[in-house]
Amino acid sequence: MASSANSHTHPDQHDDKHQNGLDRPGPRYLRALSASMSGTGTERNNGSIRPSRLPTMAPTFQFQLDPASNDSTASSATLPGELEKHNSGLLQIPKPRRPGLATRVSWAASEVWENHVDELNFPRCMYHLISAMWLCVMLYLTWWLLPVRGHWASMRQPDRVPHHVLDMSNYFNSFQGYSECNIRAADLYQRLGQDVSEVSHDGYCARRKDLLEAMSSGGRVGFDAPYFPRGCHYRWYSVPEICMILERFQAIVFIGDESLQTIYAGLNILLRQDLSHGALKTWDMDKVTLRQCGCDNQFTSKTCTEHFVTSSDDMKSAPSGKLTSPYLCTRTPHAFLPISTSPASQFTITKFKTLVPRLKRSTYHPIPIIHALSPSTPTAQTATASLEEFLTLADQSHRKTPMLWIGPTASGHTEIRGRKGNQEIWDFDAQVRRVAEVNDVEVLGMWNMSMQAGSWDGVRFGERVAVTQAMMVVNWLARLESS
Repeated sequence: MASSANSHTHPDQHDDKHQNGLDRPGPRYLRALSASMSGTGTERNNGSIRPSRLPTMAPTFQFQLDPASNDSTASSATLPGELEKHNSGLLQIPKPRRPGLATRVSWAASEVWENHVDELNFPRCMYHLISAMWLCVMLYLTWWLLPVRGHWASMRQPDRVPHHVLDMSNYFNSFQGYSECNIRAADLYQRLGQDVSEVSHDGYCARRKDLLEAMSSGGRVGFDAPYFPRGCHYRWYSVPEICMILERFQAIVFIGDESLQTIYAGLNILLRQDLSHGALKTWDMDKVTLRQCGCDNQFTSKTCTEHFVTSSDDMKSAPSGKLTSPYLCTRTPHAFLPISTSPASQFTITKFKTLVPRLKRSTYHPIPIIHALSPSTPTAQTATASLEEFLTLADQSHRKTPMLWIGPTASGHTEIRGRKGNQEIWDFDAQVRRVAEVNDVEVLGMWNMSMQAGSWDGVRFGERVAVTQAMMVVNWLARLESS
């Protein structure tokens, strides 16, 4: 009976044993969280713990125990993270399905509309537009300020007037005195190709700076051969093209001594299309003087140089019946102002101010100034003083006045006592060139061009050199801006 009595236990005791054997409670905070999540609780009644129902605050998570587990505990609800951490035998919670792409895109569009687009108004739109434009401008300027090739200097600077390849074999055929003077264009200029169809524009100088350097440092293949620039080539313009170039300016001023006067005389020969007497005032000369001053004698005889044309106004004042070879174009005035020292005479300054007047800024046509002095008349200090003097006068006009300094020619192949040699000419040229470059004056050297040029007396160069020099100046004028 005792054993029978002992074998029958009280139901409460059986429940307690079952609870103690199967329901091993975890830590207190786990029991509290499990109770809150499962919706069950405990309450003490007469010394025994009984479950009581609590309001459900969160979804109930149910887990299935592994049958092979040694720890057979009662099924209870607890945190998924803790169960996965402490019991690897529990089944993992399946993750919720991810919404489709169309759903996510619609949600994102709705969010953008609610947070950004829906709040836009006109001031806000203008603010965003101006901000975007400012950012684009800053990025563009930053890009062009980078030291990338082509950002700081234009690689191409084409001619400002149309140009077509000429047939150099008959260039001077329409000029007066062509047969008498026996000058052919092929004797003065050698083009890039032997045939007109072979001439390529790629061989010509791309920029004005390259053009001046090429013309200054060229040479001749043989004595009195055509002068060829170094590196790139210059153009030989027709007379109508020269007129188009000159008409882009309000006036053109030549300031210098007799070395520059020969260049101005060569320009007059081209504009008048007269090789025999194009540089002279033929209406003031008798027949005997005209016969003596033809072709090269225009430049080599002092009797003939006294009759040089010094300005375009001389042609306008000539009697109509005596003017045999007028200018092809007369729209742009040009003049040569003689100087030999600095400061210049009052007559020269007055004439300069007439050609370069001070006008309103609306007058946009520039006035090029060509300046030159040879070492036979002044010293290098006098030449630099003259250059600075006319730079000041040009600045006082408040006009756009690009200036070109033309260096001295070679001394010639005839030695004359008391005349400066090539070493003195080099020193003179180097000193004035430095001053010109400091004052942003462009420089065209003539020493190489005249080194192997022929002349009758070995001192003065003739018509061929003068016409070639004039064409080189025209090339510089063709590269200038017209506004």
